[in-house]
Amino acid sequence: MQISKTNFTRFSDFICPAILVLIAIAIAYPRWRAGIDWRDEGLLAYSAERVVHGEVPHRDFVSLQPPLSFYAVAAAFKLAGTSLATLRVFGLTIFLLLPVLIYALGRNFLGPILSFAAAAPACVLGLPYVYFVPLAAWQGITISIAAVLLFIVAMRLQRPWLATPAGALASLALLLRHDQGIYTMAALLVLLVTLHFAPDASFSKTDLRRFFYFWLGGIAIILTPAILVWWKIGALPEMFRQLVVFPLATYRKTSALPFPRITAGKTISERAIVLLYYLPPFMQALAALYLGQSIFRRRFREREAMFSFLLVWSTLFYLQVMVRSDQTHLLMTLAPFFLLSAFCWSILQRTTNKYHGLGMLFSTVISIGAVSFLWILRSTVLPDVTHGTDRLSLSRGGIFIAQPNLVMQFVRQIQELVPPSKSILALPYQPMFYFLCDRHNPTRWNYLWPGDQTTNDHERFIEEAERDPPAIVLLSDQGQLAESAPMIMEYVRTHYLLTDQVGDIAIYERLETR
Repeated sequence: MQISKTNFTRFSDFICPAILVLIAIAIAYPRWRAGIDWRDEGLLAYSAERVVHGEVPHRDFVSLQPPLSFYAVAAAFKLAGTSLATLRVFGLTIFLLLPVLIYALGRNFLGPILSFAAAAPACVLGLPYVYFVPLAAWQGITISIAAVLLFIVAMRLQRPWLATPAGALASLALLLRHDQGIYTMAALLVLLVTLHFAPDASFSKTDLRRFFYFWLGGIAIILTPAILVWWKIGALPEMFRQLVVFPLATYRKTSALPFPRITAGKTISERAIVLLYYLPPFMQALAALYLGQSIFRRRFREREAMFSFLLVWSTLFYLQVMVRSDQTHLLMTLAPFFLLSAFCWSILQRTTNKYHGLGMLFSTVISIGAVSFLWILRSTVLPDVTHGTDRLSLSRGGIFIAQPNLVMQFVRQIQELVPPSKSILALPYQPMFYFLCDRHNPTRWNYLWPGDQTTNDHERFIEEAERDPPAIVLLSDQGQLAESAPMIMEYVRTHYLLTDQVGDIAIYERLETR
């Protein structure tokens, strides 16, 4: 009987990831090269290009993300060519890997079916919404899950040395997306502490300390040389200002979006999205109540310690959506929540299995409800690709968008106006044109956002621009720029002449060159 069960489990652990990958491929196939994000995708692509040319993030250009995501994309450009198609291949790789990692992590404390249930939503709720762009957050999520997986495998196998590569992965997560890295490290510390108090834990206090020290060693192996190098090249002070001071002092004032009211939304799809904002805190509250009563009744065991870890990890990740409550930030918080929900499902199963047929009934109802909910959400979280049917045939394109001929004509117009050695400015937030046109930005700022830059920043922006005067300035949202950065708007009007208008983008040419 045991052999039969083992064979079934092994078969499940082969077939479930295979099904997840097939589902992901079916969702990705018509979408992964469709559409374009002029802002965040352009920012990632052009920042990575600056890295390819030897510039150092934070020191040579401003970034709200840690540096490793740019180096990862730069490596992809080096390997497969500098294009948006390469960027999407990188994103597609993450998309296919993520549900498999979630399944593998779930299998350490859940059965195959519930692990599959935890991983399947990641095929729908995630990267498709951002056009499969491998943003720093999604790189960070992937490495964070891999770090947790390796740490828990190390504990299951009683191999403390495996905690060292787990710590190294955790530090890489920190360098990809620092808040996610901190949340993951904090949750793993909670796991170690709660296991210390679990009476049935299969680890002695000495074992737990050994795991902790090996894990810290792995973190130090990556972070120590990285910090020394950044200090040596002069990037560390700017990293602290941009990654720590700025989010705490400025970002929450300039980029905050309010949490949606539960009554918001007109269509059923919009209401489902609003409900998705409230599901994680609701589930986290239920989990906290369960853990509270487990402690009160002295039933806190090793399984509850793992549950505590998932609760803390999910809750900390959810903090990402509390300041900027948009769908992009919501979706990047959900991977730990999927695992927490599956764990709650397993607790419900264990409780209801005492009653004949009730467990199966609850599981059936929950399954139908989850699938129906994802089906309702599909029109919102899966991008419409019916308009992205034509290829952007630029050397740095390779994706499919609506009206690509207009974009190609515009890019070639800019390339004819500006020699490769000259610079351009794309304001306030159009970094994609630096990338597509293959023309450099002479300043540290790849974007301007109302309130993010101070008057001193605007003065420095102009000084840097004048060291390598841009041949043209591409300007959109002129009213916003005039209000938030009047000094820069005045600079453009003084030194440049409006010569053309393409859609909502005005082309200003340098007066001295005419």
